[in-house]
Amino acid sequence: MSLWRIAWCYLWNRKLTTLLTILSVALGVGLIYSVLTLREETRKRFEEEGQAFDIVVGAKGSPLQLVLSALYFMDVPTGNIAFSDYEALKNHEDVAAAFPICMGDTFRGFRIEGTTPEIFGYTWTSAITGETRQPFSFASGRPFEKPMEAVVGSAVAEAEGLELGDSFIGSHGFIELPEGLGHDHSDAPYTVVGILAASGTPNDRAIFCSMDSVWNVHAHPKEEDGDHHEDHDESREVTAILIALESPSLRFQFVEYVNDSFNAMATIPIQQVANLYANILGTAKSVLLAVGYLVVVISAISVLIGLYLSIFQRKRDLAVMRALGASAYEIVSSVLIEAFLVTLLGIGVGWLLGNGVCWAIGQYLERRYGLGVGLFGLLTQEQWAAFATIALVGLLAGILPAWQAYRTDVARDLAEL
Repeated sequence: MSLWRIAWCYLWNRKLTTLLTILSVALGVGLIYSVLTLREETRKRFEEEGQAFDIVVGAKGSPLQLVLSALYFMDVPTGNIAFSDYEALKNHEDVAAAFPICMGDTFRGFRIEGTTPEIFGYTWTSAITGETRQPFSFASGRPFEKPMEAVVGSAVAEAEGLELGDSFIGSHGFIELPEGLGHDHSDAPYTVVGILAASGTPNDRAIFCSMDSVWNVHAHPKEEDGDHHEDHDESREVTAILIALESPSLRFQFVEYVNDSFNAMATIPIQQVANLYANILGTAKSVLLAVGYLVVVISAISVLIGLYLSIFQRKRDLAVMRALGASAYEIVSSVLIEAFLVTLLGIGVGWLLGNGVCWAIGQYLERRYGLGVGLFGLLTQEQWAAFATIALVGLLAGILPAWQAYRTDVARDLAEL
């Protein structure tokens, strides 16, 4: 009988103890894996969206707040800037494309974004995957063509059961209030003319309409007279401008130009995302990883105790093995194999547990922020290193029990039979 078979039989004979030990290892592995996976996946999603545009321009304030509100719809805007600033920047020689964003209303927690229909044809190439991304592709319908026509993201349509031709009413502000407490624009309903295909981006949770729609909804009565059209006078404002430059190398120069020449603030989205992960989420990751490795160490101690006690319970078995010709090396190896098998099974169960946690949190992130989380993908270098460390810790936990088995007094233990 092979040493692996012997080790497995011993573990099987102690099913409850083995199962509890495997679960203790799995808890630590699951925590470590889920932390690493969620951080990596959310970082990719944030960075991909951050690369969609080279520059975001908005009112002066927090650059991170501007990026989160304009690209991810996760914070309140820093304010508004003049529409004339958008026109000036759109016509700048270094600008390949510029799209205004007007915010102010929501529909049951989903943000209503005023913009131009040209944004639906915008594509960009991801520096992470190399894919050409088109986050505004249509599942059905068409772009808006006149005020109060709306294009809804896939998550909005699914959550609210919206179909082409349906109408809905927006509420003022960015916070969803209980029914009856918010200010509804009941006199200005939107009509759904298009539904976007699911893209795994924040756009899935947004509603797009013309800037006239947003301006007219918030216009004073005297401003509502006459035909609806985009009035380019100085009274019009936009919340942000999403800019794609002719070359990414112009980013820093363009930021300096905007900050010096306009009553506005420009920032580089990918830079703000990198700072967010390095300075804020990096600390949270370190704390959670520390907790995960602490659980693994505690699990290793349980492996050590379990194997150490089992040596005393089966010392006569070990003595018989020695008497039948098993070497001390084989005895030691069988105990180390037990420790390795328990740890390996713990890693496997922990990997499944971690993916389950990631799936659950990913569902929330997708519903709340439109950020999809990939599961059961190839392990990253950091994850391989974590698993290798855990396996090593498990093997080290078997050294003391193995040494105890090696020092077994064959004659004495046989005499007790």
